[in-house]
Amino acid sequence: MEIWVAMVLSLLTAVGNTVGGGLAIYSRNLTAATTGNYLGLGGGFLLAAVFLDVIPEAFEDGTAVAPYVFLGFLLIFVSEHLIEGLLGRVRRNERREAALIHPATGVAAIVGWTVHDYMDGVAIGAGFLASPSLGILMFLAVMAHDVGSGFSVAGTVRGAGWGRTAAMVATVMVGLTTVVGTAVTLSLGSVDSFAIRASLALAAGTFIHIGASDLLPAAARSPSRQVFFWVLLGFALFYASQRILMLFIA
Repeated sequence: MEIWVAMVLSLLTAVGNTVGGGLAIYSRNLTAATTGNYLGLGGGFLLAAVFLDVIPEAFEDGTAVAPYVFLGFLLIFVSEHLIEGLLGRVRRNERREAALIHPATGVAAIVGWTVHDYMDGVAIGAGFLASPSLGILMFLAVMAHDVGSGFSVAGTVRGAGWGRTAAMVATVMVGLTTVVGTAVTLSLGSVDSFAIRASLALAAGTFIHIGASDLLPAAARSPSRQVFFWVLLGFALFYASQRILMLFIA
């Protein structure tokens, strides 16, 4: 019975992720200024998630996984330049006319959020392996930020020039990795602590590059004069979600 409860709750987090993506994708009047605002919001939320949640979680048992943060940052840096070369000069110029950020950043964002959401699923599964109450607590922790996560994924890939359908498919697929993470953890019956922390550190490095080197600079280049406030709103939303979660824990 507990297994089915865990799987249903994981599926609910995927729904929350999809709802957040839908808000970013199907908003009307998506001008360059509006897209810039969304990128600022997503960047603020993403960086808040890194420094307030992902890195503290990864370093909980020490800094042995610190090199993985650098590795994650370096992987995105290198992949963007490699993909830029593979796209070719003509196609690259065409894509950039409609994109505020590098097309490779959309792929990088999906990879980073996939790792993050998979670890969310691992957390839910591991919680239920310990006790039903801890599993529900882990679900609340994930659900508290999943709508914002979906918004960040969709906003990033839309800013990279992806179409609505492709962005929606990407958001749904990223959300479903939480379900996969829960299922795998429950089937294995145990989780290696270092592997989890190393994966989180790797995701943190990718998020730092995406947020600080791609999303925020792209938002600053947009015609919007309100980007600064949207970035602050992104930080505030993640912080508020954490505080609300603490109320449940207390």
